[in-house]
Amino acid sequence: MTRPDHPTFIRALGLWDVIAMNIVAVVGLRWIARSARVGAPSVSLWVLACLVFFVPLALALIELSSRHPEQGGIYAWVRRAFGPLHGFVAGWCMWVNNLFYFPSLLLFAGANFALVLGPRGEGLAENRLYSVAFVIGLLWFCTALNIIGLQAGKWVQHIGNVATWIPPVLLVICGAIAFSTLGSATSFAPSQLVPQDDLLTTMSLWSSMCFAFSGFEIASMVGQEVKNSRRTIPLGIIVAGVAVTAIYILSSASVLVAVPASELAERSGIADAVDLTTGRLGLTGMGAFTGLLLAIGAIGGTNSWVAGAARVPFAAGVDAVLPAAFGRLHGRYRTPHVALLIQGVAATLLFLLSVFLSIGGGDTTIQESYDIMVNLTILVYFVPYLYLFAAWIRLRRTETPAADDRDVMTLPGGLGGVWLIAGCGFLATLIAIALVFVPPPDTANVWNYEANLLGQSLLLFAIGGAFYLFARRK
Repeated sequence: MTRPDHPTFIRALGLWDVIAMNIVAVVGLRWIARSARVGAPSVSLWVLACLVFFVPLALALIELSSRHPEQGGIYAWVRRAFGPLHGFVAGWCMWVNNLFYFPSLLLFAGANFALVLGPRGEGLAENRLYSVAFVIGLLWFCTALNIIGLQAGKWVQHIGNVATWIPPVLLVICGAIAFSTLGSATSFAPSQLVPQDDLLTTMSLWSSMCFAFSGFEIASMVGQEVKNSRRTIPLGIIVAGVAVTAIYILSSASVLVAVPASELAERSGIADAVDLTTGRLGLTGMGAFTGLLLAIGAIGGTNSWVAGAARVPFAAGVDAVLPAAFGRLHGRYRTPHVALLIQGVAATLLFLLSVFLSIGGGDTTIQESYDIMVNLTILVYFVPYLYLFAAWIRLRRTETPAADDRDVMTLPGGLGGVWLIAGCGFLATLIAIALVFVPPPDTANVWNYEANLLGQSLLLFAIGGAFYLFARRK
């Protein structure tokens, strides 16, 4: 299992595989529960996040993935545009944010799976032993599956994709029935779509909403494992992007039609919304069924990110900006098994640190650990997006595709159009990073929250810097 000079992968993913991977990796119905707590203004914020963040992101990814369908995605593009140091910073952030994202996604899955158990599941979401066993067990299941290869792992994505679609469809149907028979639980008058009170708390949701639209670069991370990647990846982004936008806006409106914002809980709010709505319509048990689907969808999303994230340190290992072991492929499965194993160990250790240790002092609940992991993920994850928009401008200015290269999809309007769209995305991302430091309204210990968020993020950057210096000296 030596590191080859030119690593070769099996091209296992077609268009529908890429679409499924995008949807299950991006869609997070938990963000609807979080945003719906502010009521009707959440719908306006979803539309705004789509226009000023998602659209620029999608256009950048479409052009760069069709121009350079390289393994590593954003890492490879930033390296090409600005050199190995900046490429490493972008790639390091792309990778390490997932070390917190995996556990946060699986905590959400565990909270919803507890709903399936009925009265026996009450309190499990805040039970440390249950949460640790659930998260670590499924994290290593996904890791083992991806060592075997994307041929096996992609079916978890497809199952998760189906499970992801059913709750939004159910929500829209329930919302329509509730509206026609019981009326709307929320007013959507134009004056109500604008934040009325506590503007800072409402705007702090901006980070979560932008994050909810992020992740479409996942297919570009495995570009060398996608069939006809220069066309398949951009088409997958377009189709999945339309689907994801529809899911967020329609589901958010449907939840608020069915249930008052004050009755929603953050981590299992969608299941609660379905249960309350169907209960008003005379149906029972749908909340537990929805919780099961949400858990399956979250597991599918975790599996997608375990696969995609590991390709970033693999590419960095091949480029010698991480130790060479990261760049090894398994002799039989042709997968980056070393990167996957190191990723699994690191995610496990950081999860245990978040659950059992507190930088700011005092006890940290599972809910507070969840909040910190989510916001730490957003903080670190959005740094590569700043690089992405800058790299898009740089590469458009310095590179011109061949006239006969029909597979390169470029934004009309020339360099000026790229400056306008990329600048919009850059500013939206910068605001999202700043608003991460606004603690959730139910945070019991603000100092503990801020200290953990800032301390752990600085620790991650310091570790990354040490890795880079070590690799460059060798």
